[in-house]
Amino acid sequence: MTKHNELTMIAGILTITAFSLFVYKVHVTKITDQLTYVWIFLILTAQLLLFIYGRINHIFGIYIPAFIIFSGILYIFYIKSVYTDSSRIETELKEKGIINE
Repeated sequence: MTKHNELTMIAGILTITAFSLFVYKVHVTKITDQLTYVWIFLILTAQLLLFIYGRINHIFGIYIPAFIIFSGILYIFYIKSVYTDSSRIETELKEKGIINE
């Protein structure tokens, strides 16, 4: 059992909160141009390793946030793969009133 497991839970909650806002922004705008496939691969790998480490050592504050972030990155990868036409995205955002002309 690790000492101060509650600290990992607090850090995990803060990380999930910050990351959720990022995923929400990507969901609304569908803009992923600044995110490269290398970045996505590296984050997926890091979260998978954190998940494995947390599960082996029974540290909920590590493996639960890692799983949630892994899922969010997969969603971002999906958005990046599906929404490749930036002019179509821009038109949709203008129609929804998210961006101005």
